[in-house]
Amino acid sequence: MKHLYFLSLMALMSMPSFASNNLPQRRLPAVQKAEAGLPGLSSIISSQPEGTLYKDLNHYFEGCYTSSDELIYDYLGDGYVSDIVEDSEGNLYIKNPFGFLNMDAEIWVKATKAADGRYNVELPQAVYDNAGGNDPILYAWRYIKDESDNYATKDAKSQVVSFELRNDSLVKVGDSKAFIGLGAADGYFYGYGDTVSIYNKIKDAAPVPADKSKAVAYKVIYNDATDTSTGMDISVVFEGNEVFFGGLDDTQPDLWFSGTIEGDRLMLKKWQYMGVDRKNTTYALGQPSHMYLYPFGWGYFNDEAGNEKFGLYEVESPALAYDAATKTFSTDELTLAINRGHHYYPFVYYTKPKFVPASAAGVEGIEAEEEGVVTYTDLAGRRVERPTKGVYVRTVKTKDGKVRTDKMVMAR
Repeated sequence: MKHLYFLSLMALMSMPSFASNNLPQRRLPAVQKAEAGLPGLSSIISSQPEGTLYKDLNHYFEGCYTSSDELIYDYLGDGYVSDIVEDSEGNLYIKNPFGFLNMDAEIWVKATKAADGRYNVELPQAVYDNAGGNDPILYAWRYIKDESDNYATKDAKSQVVSFELRNDSLVKVGDSKAFIGLGAADGYFYGYGDTVSIYNKIKDAAPVPADKSKAVAYKVIYNDATDTSTGMDISVVFEGNEVFFGGLDDTQPDLWFSGTIEGDRLMLKKWQYMGVDRKNTTYALGQPSHMYLYPFGWGYFNDEAGNEKFGLYEVESPALAYDAATKTFSTDELTLAINRGHHYYPFVYYTKPKFVPASAAGVEGIEAEEEGVVTYTDLAGRRVERPTKGVYVRTVKTKDGKVRTDKMVMAR
C-alpha cells in the first residue's frame, strides 16, 4: 500500500547564524527592569557535569527560532543530538535545551528531581556568557507563547518547567504554551525555545560490517537533481545474505546502511538508523544529527481512496532488485535519502539508483561519467551538494578539461 507522505519542511536558508558571542540584534525597547538577585556568571554550567552520562540522545522539539531577518518563526526539529547527565542525587542536567540554538559554548540547565518523580527546571538560570553583546549574561526563563510582537512573554506566575520520564523518554509536561526560552536579564525573549521537547534513547544499532577490509569497490549510478544520470564510487561488503553499503555520504564514510538478500530482492527497512553525523556543516546549523536511510517513491500513485496523486509517497516494504549473476542492485521506483531523524530532511538522495561492481561497470558506468565533474552553486556562489527548489549555476568540467556553465531552475 502506498501512502501520501506529508512533508515537514523548514525554511533552511532563513536559519540564523552566529558570529563570535553576539546574538542577532533583535533588541526591542526595554519594558521591564532586570530582577534583583539573578544568578551570575559563576553559576553558568559550561561543561559536562559529573554523574552518569546518557550520550547521543535523540532530541525532538517544536518551538521557535530567530531568522536572519530578525523575525521569530515556528519550527519542528527531529534527529538532533543531545546529552543528559544524572547526578548522585538523581537530578538531571540537560544539554542544549533550545533546539535550534547553536552557540560557541555548551549550554546546560539543571532539573531537580521532585518528590512526585518529576524533574523541575527552576528558573531563571544563567546559561551563557555573552561577553561583548548587549546583554552580558543570557538566561533561561519560563516563557508563555502569546500574541505579542516578540512571540512570547516571561511568565509572571511561575518560573518552573517540568519534565517526566515516560518509558525511555524525557518529556516536557504541563502548559503546552509554556517553555524554557533564552532571554536577557530583564526577561526580553531572544527567540529560542521549545514548546514541545522530547529526549529519547536510540534503540537501533547502526549497521556496520564485521570486516570492512572485505569491502568491494562499487559504483552507484543514479539520476541527480536535474534528472541527469551520474555516478559515484562507494563500498559494498557481503556477509552472507546481509549486504552493507558505505560512502553514499562522502563526508561521512563511516555511515552504512544494509539490506538482506531474499531471492532476487534486497529487502530494506523503511527507516534504517545509520548513526551520528558529527561532521554536519549543512543542516541543523552544523549540529550533529542522527541519520537514517529513508527509501521513498516519487511520482504518480493512487491514494487509499483510489485517487491519482503526484508527489512523494511512502513504500511500506522497500526493496532493490538483485541480480545474483552480476551482483547488481537496482530500482526503477525508489529514491534513497540519507535523512536526519524521522521527518523528511534529506542530506543526500539517490533517485532510481543502480549499484554495480566497479570492475564491471561497463558501458553504463562510462556513459554516466561522460560529462565529467558536475558541481552546483547558488547565486551567492555557495556550493550546493543536492539542489532543490531555486535557481542554481551548474558547472561541468569535461574529461578533456573544458568547462561550461549554465543556469538552471529547480521547480522542486
